[in-house]
Amino acid sequence: MTQDLGGRVRRGYAEGLDGIRAIAVIAVVLYHAGVPALRGGFVGVDLFFVVSGYLVTALLQREHDTSGRIRFGAFLQRRARRLLPALAVMVIVVCAATLALGHDLGAGLRSQLIGASTFSSNWIQLGTGSSYVSAAEPAVLTHLWSLAVEEQFYLLWPAVCVLLLTRLAARRRRVALVALLALLSAVVMAATFATGSDPTRSYVGTDSHGFGLLLGAALALARPSSDVDPVLRRRPTAPRGLASAWGPMALMVVIGGAFLLSDTAAVTYRGGLFAVNVAAVVLVAMAVRGAGPVHTLLRRRSLRWVGRRSYALYLWHWPAIVIADRMLGPAIGRPMAAALAVGVAVLAAAASWRWVEEPIRRAGAAGYLRSIGRTLAGSQTAGCRPPVARRSVGWAAVGTFGLVLGIAACSVVAAPRQSQLAVSLAAGEEALAQASANRTSPSAQSALRTDAAPSTIGMTASPLTDAVAAVSPPPAPASAGSKVPPTSTPTSTPTSTPDSTPISMPAATSGAPSRPIAKVVKPVYPRATPKTSTSGAAPAGPAKQAKPTKPVKPPPTSRTPPGTTTTRSSPPPDVDGSQISAIGDSVMLASAPAMLDRFRGADIDAVVSRQLWDLGTLIAPKLADRQLRPYLVIGLGTNGTDSAAHIGSALAELPASEWVVLVNAFVPDSWQDEANNNLAAAAAARPRTCLADWHAAIGARKDLLGPDGVHPGAAGGQLYASVVAEALRRCH
Repeated sequence: MTQDLGGRVRRGYAEGLDGIRAIAVIAVVLYHAGVPALRGGFVGVDLFFVVSGYLVTALLQREHDTSGRIRFGAFLQRRARRLLPALAVMVIVVCAATLALGHDLGAGLRSQLIGASTFSSNWIQLGTGSSYVSAAEPAVLTHLWSLAVEEQFYLLWPAVCVLLLTRLAARRRRVALVALLALLSAVVMAATFATGSDPTRSYVGTDSHGFGLLLGAALALARPSSDVDPVLRRRPTAPRGLASAWGPMALMVVIGGAFLLSDTAAVTYRGGLFAVNVAAVVLVAMAVRGAGPVHTLLRRRSLRWVGRRSYALYLWHWPAIVIADRMLGPAIGRPMAAALAVGVAVLAAAASWRWVEEPIRRAGAAGYLRSIGRTLAGSQTAGCRPPVARRSVGWAAVGTFGLVLGIAACSVVAAPRQSQLAVSLAAGEEALAQASANRTSPSAQSALRTDAAPSTIGMTASPLTDAVAAVSPPPAPASAGSKVPPTSTPTSTPTSTPDSTPISMPAATSGAPSRPIAKVVKPVYPRATPKTSTSGAAPAGPAKQAKPTKPVKPPPTSRTPPGTTTTRSSPPPDVDGSQISAIGDSVMLASAPAMLDRFRGADIDAVVSRQLWDLGTLIAPKLADRQLRPYLVIGLGTNGTDSAAHIGSALAELPASEWVVLVNAFVPDSWQDEANNNLAAAAAARPRTCLADWHAAIGARKDLLGPDGVHPGAAGGQLYASVVAEALRRCH
C-alpha cells in the first residue's frame, strides 16, 4: 500500500493518484468493517497494487534514462524509509494491546511477527493454515499479506527491470513481455482456485496475485522515456473525448467489482479480479495524463487527504476493527464497534502521517531522530530554544512509547501458539474422526449396540440440564398414540404424525464477536423445489411459545380411572445416538465431544464457516446415499442467514417420517435475529420439526463461551448437547 516514492519534493506530482488510493483504502476499510453491500471491497488492494507497480517502475525507468543505471541499494533504502517507520509503530502498539486486553488477541503472534519482519506474511499464513475467507478469530496482523506481496515484488523487480531496459530496445516488446507475465499470474490464480474450497492460496500467493503490480509496471514501460515522470511531461495529454469515454467506464468497472464480486465466488478468481486490475490501469493512466472528468474527480481535496494517509489507514484499520470487535462487540454490537474502530484508525493514521511519516519523508530517519534528541535536550535551534511545554510533552511521549515497547516485548513471550477456539475446534475434529473410525470398525459397532442403551437412555439430570430448563420451556405432553419412528430405515413411517411444538424466539441479545468481518455473500446454486405446500409458506415471525406442562386428564380410552390426573414425574429419555444425524457449523464442531458423549453413535457432520443457505446442497447427497437417520439435527446460522422459504425447500426434500431439530444461532451479527426468525418459521411450517433454543440457553450462560463470545467451551458444549436433547424430547 505504498504512497509516494521517497524523500524528494514532488513538483508536479500527479494528484489524481492520491484519489485512486483514497478509493482503494475506503473500499477495503468498509469491506473489513462488515458493510454488507460492499462485499467485494477487497478489490481496493488491487488498486494499490496497480498504483505501486506503476510508480516503482516509473522511478526505476527514470533513473535508468537519466543515469544509465539503477542503484538497488538507494532504491531499497527509499522503500524502507517510506514503509518501515509507520509499520514498526503500528506493530509495537498492537502487540502491546494484545497483552493488555487479552481475549486471545495474541494467539499466534510470534509467527505473525516473523512474517511482518521478513515481509513473508502471505507465505507464513499459507504454511500455518490461516484462511483468508474464514472469519473465525482473525489474527491482528493478517492484513500484512498484501504488504508482503509488494515487498517481494520490490526485491525482485529492479533486477528484472534492468534486464528489460538493457536487453529489449523496443518499448513494445517490453510491454508485451510484462503483460504476458501478468496474464500468466492471472492464469495461476484461476488454476489454483477450486470451487467450494478455501481460496486463500489463490488470493494471497505472490505468483497468483502479482498481476496488478505487473500491469502497473507495463503501463509505466509503455510511456516514452521523456514522459515517464509527470514533472517532465512534454507530450500532449490524451484526447479529452477518449478520456471522457474510458475514464468513467473504468471507474464503473472498479466500483462494480467492489459491489458484485465476493471472496468465495469462482468468477472473482477466474477473470473478475483481472478485469478490475485492467480497469485500474486505465484509471492510473487518466490520473497521470490529467485529462477527463474522472481526473477532476480524483483530484478532489477530500480524496487527496485520505489518499496521502492511505498507507497508515490501511495499517491501522484492521487491528483496530479486530480489537474493537472482540472487546466492544458484546456491549454495543458489531456495527457500532466497527464504526468506532474506523474512527480510531483514521485518528491513528492522521497522527502517523503528522508525527512519523511526513517528518521522516522530509528529513530522513537520521534527521528525524536528531530533531527528537534536540527537543528532549532543549537544544537551541535557529536562535531559539523549544518551549518547556514542548520538551515536557516530548519526554512524556518517549516515556510512554518506551513503556509500550516493553509491554510489546512481553506480549511476544506470553503469546499462546493457538487460541482457545482453535484448540476447541481441533478437539471437535479429533472427536468426529475417532467417531467415524469407530463406526467403520465391526468390533466397535458391536460394542456400540451393546452399550447404547445404558449410555444414552435414562441419563440423570445435571446442572447443565437445569440451566436449559431455566431458559427453555418445559416439554409439551406427548400426543396420544404417538410413537418413536423405527430405526431400521430412515424412510420408515411411524404410526402417527404429531405436530411440532416450536418454542418462541427471544429478543436479540448481544454476544462477543468471533470476527469483525461479516461476509454474508450468497452464492448462486439451484434451490430444491418444495414437494409440499408447507415449504417456506409460513410467515417469517416467531412461533408461539409452548405453555408449561399442567396436569391433564387422560383420554377416554386410557386405563386410568376417571376423575384422576397424571403428571410427568421425569422427562422422557434421550433419543438413541444411533438414530441421529447432525449437520452443523463451527459451533456444533466445538460442541462435538459433548454431543458424541451425550448421543453415542451419532453421525455428526460439522465444518467451520458453513452457511445456512448451503443446507439444500448438504442434505441432497446424504439423501442420495441413504445416510440420514430418523432424527436430523441442523445447527447452522452462525455465519449468515437464509429465507424461511429456502430453508423450507431444503427440508421439504426430507422424507415425511424424518424428525428435524433446528438449532438457532447466538452470534452478535446483523443477521442473528433474521436467521433465528427464519429458522422458527421453518420449524413451524413443517410437521415433526422442533426448534432448539441455543440462543436463549447460552444467552443466559455467556460465561460458558470462549473468548470470542460465540463458540462454546467444554462446559458450553455440554449445554449445547443438553439443548439438543431437550428439543429431541419435545419433538416426539
